[in-house]
Amino acid sequence: MFSKQQSMLRDIGNGLILRHASPEDADALSEFNGEIHAEDEADKLRLIAWTRDLLTRPHPTLSPSDFTIIEEAATGRIVSSLNLIPQKWSYEGIEFGVGRPELVGTLPEFRNRGLVRLQFEEVHKWSTERGHIMQAITGIPYYYRQFGYEMAIDLDGRRYGHEAHMPKLKEGEGEPYHVRLAREVDLPFIAETYDEIRKRSMIVCERTPEIFRYELGSQGIKHAFAQTCVIEDKTGEPVGYLKHLCFVSNGSLNSYLYELKSDASWLDVTP
Repeated sequence: MFSKQQSMLRDIGNGLILRHASPEDADALSEFNGEIHAEDEADKLRLIAWTRDLLTRPHPTLSPSDFTIIEEAATGRIVSSLNLIPQKWSYEGIEFGVGRPELVGTLPEFRNRGLVRLQFEEVHKWSTERGHIMQAITGIPYYYRQFGYEMAIDLDGRRYGHEAHMPKLKEGEGEPYHVRLAREVDLPFIAETYDEIRKRSMIVCERTPEIFRYELGSQGIKHAFAQTCVIEDKTGEPVGYLKHLCFVSNGSLNSYLYELKSDASWLDVTP
């Protein structure tokens, strides 16, 4: 466990210090991220829950010290922060290390002072030390170019569906498939189904059993962002794996991972 002295990275002047975070920062940093990043009160609660989860629940690849904090030395107030999530990706089956910066934010009155740049310089060093051959960040287009990032690959492919597209069941007909929350016993099936993505995609974020278990545990947290689900046929046989957000945004519910086992029909299951 880091003490404040041990977690110190450097004094950056003007009464500010750069340091690692620790679990003891969970309350303050969660509130900070909620205030900085939230679009509304519900979103704030989700951001608080996510930050607290990362700082207090053991994660397969990230530790609390993978957060940077810039704080006022005199008061301990957090004024800027980000984190680096270590990941493993593969390109045509060749695995390599990737660093993913997240939760980048600064209090309005401390912006335009180069505080984000200082933290990016720090986590770029971390990635080099850990053998990451690249970093990937999702965020405002072009903003991150000033810190060395370039637009590279599409973030999302997407399909839209509306209520009018839902097929109507005939009288007395039951739904052929059902969606339910995933359970611990489903983890081997989820891992096996995720392999279908690997077969089809040139670039894949590799997920281990520990990551699948961690993600499953996250849905038990109040104000979680997403849920992991299993799709079953009428006999209760699992045929697919689904992840969707826990909230409606702009009138839509976003599902960001949907995969079927190799012998299931997309045309049958998708409706």
